[in-house]
Amino acid sequence: MFDFLKKSKKPNPDASRLLASILVVFPAVQSVTYESKGETLEFSFALNGKFSQDDFENFLAYVAESLDTFHHLEGLGGAKIQLNVEGVYGTYFLNVRRDVATLTCRELSLLTELAATYFGDKLIEEYDENYFPDEEYLIAQEDYLEQCLNNMRQLRVEGRLVGVREHERVVVYAR
Repeated sequence: MFDFLKKSKKPNPDASRLLASILVVFPAVQSVTYESKGETLEFSFALNGKFSQDDFENFLAYVAESLDTFHHLEGLGGAKIQLNVEGVYGTYFLNVRRDVATLTCRELSLLTELAATYFGDKLIEEYDENYFPDEEYLIAQEDYLEQCLNNMRQLRVEGRLVGVREHERVVVYAR
């Protein structure tokens, strides 16, 4: 009767920390979604500018080849990845869906670097111009992120969590 009186389900703290850490460590990632069905994470990178269909097809082929090589070198067989681009009128979102079981922090770094190299200043990154984290802080965050990924592999998290960047804040909520 009164839906607002129902106790809302709180997100799993480990999963929430994982999503928040990804957004803190990788300012080019605009949103990240965890889907318990399939145990996947989807990262969205925002692009601002004019692109042709060939630009995106070339980039997707470039990323697929780079990740295949990375997975081979890392000995990661069976990694599941889906890439797509959506958007119109100069704003596009590059979406990367990965299974949690084989994802590593190093792969996230590679994805971010590939997008930054290929798209340059057309890739939207959300750093506060007054605050640039030092290298020690980022290394500690990457270690923490790797620990969160390992925890997620051992836990069964139900539902869907979404993490988004909102100016200088990171918000994670259950959906």
